Amino acid sequence: MEKEEEKTIEQKPTLNLHQKLLKITEAAGVLQRTKEGYGYKYVPEEEIQAKVTGGMLQYGVNLYTSLVPGTLTITPYQTETTKTRSVEGEDKKFHKIDVTVPVFEVIVSAEVEYTWVDVDDPTQVIKNRWAYIGQMGDASQAFGAGATYGNRYFLMKSLQLATTEDDPDAYRSKQRKVADYEDEKEQQEEEERLKKEQEAIRKAKKEVSDAGVAALKAGVQKDELTAVVAKHNGGNGNPASIKAVDVCNAIVEELKVLTDSKKPAKKKPTEKETSQKGETK
Repeated sequence: MEKEEEKTIEQKPTLNLHQKLLKITEAAGVLQRTKEGYGYKYVPEEEIQAKVTGGMLQYGVNLYTSLVPGTLTITPYQTETTKTRSVEGEDKKFHKIDVTVPVFEVIVSAEVEYTWVDVDDPTQVIKNRWAYIGQMGDASQAFGAGATYGNRYFLMKSLQLATTEDDPDAYRSKQRKVADYEDEKEQQEEEERLKKEQEAIRKAKKEVSDAGVAALKAGVQKDELTAVVAKHNGGNGNPASIKAVDVCNAIVEELKVLTDSKKPAKKKPTEKETSQKGETK
């Protein structure tokens, strides 16, 4: 009976909590401000939560919220507002006038602690302090408004989620430019390095050429030059094929030695020539 081949199951790399949060940020993408209120556009909480919780479910992350004990405060707040009312005048006609009326509200605030927990490894947690602040006529409504507003901005700011009124694809294009910056920088540095290397080889080949010309003038044969080049260039005697500066330097040094060996040695003066030179003085 043939032995069954063992099947290897490819396992996904284990992510720590920080890496999972980064993945959640990537999954959420760019949020578009589509809702209007109080004179500006904003991202509705349900859209933010849909994007974030989708990533949380995919990567196994929980988020817990709790009020910090002793931080909840309810402060009465009185202000004024202007209202238009119809008032009967002396002419028995109704006229619209602006009157100032008091407004009684409460400000509810509390410190909040958000706790990110890795479901796969609950010992990994990240705690963040935040705050809820709401102002309305009813304390419970004020707290609810503060919690909704605060939760929306915590999710956006803690995960650094980008928001835009324009097409999200345009924003993503800007993000890609930043993400590609390091790769482009490395590519530019590599191109600059190759350029300098090519220039150095070009100069070194010029020195080889000059040394070869000097050697030929000194009487060195062409096949000798070829042999020197081939010796240092992996058996290739063509100087144009040289691709390293150190190879060029080695060839130049040997060609100089070869050139010097072809130069006629200086003739030493004979004793007679030396004595004649002395008598002349």
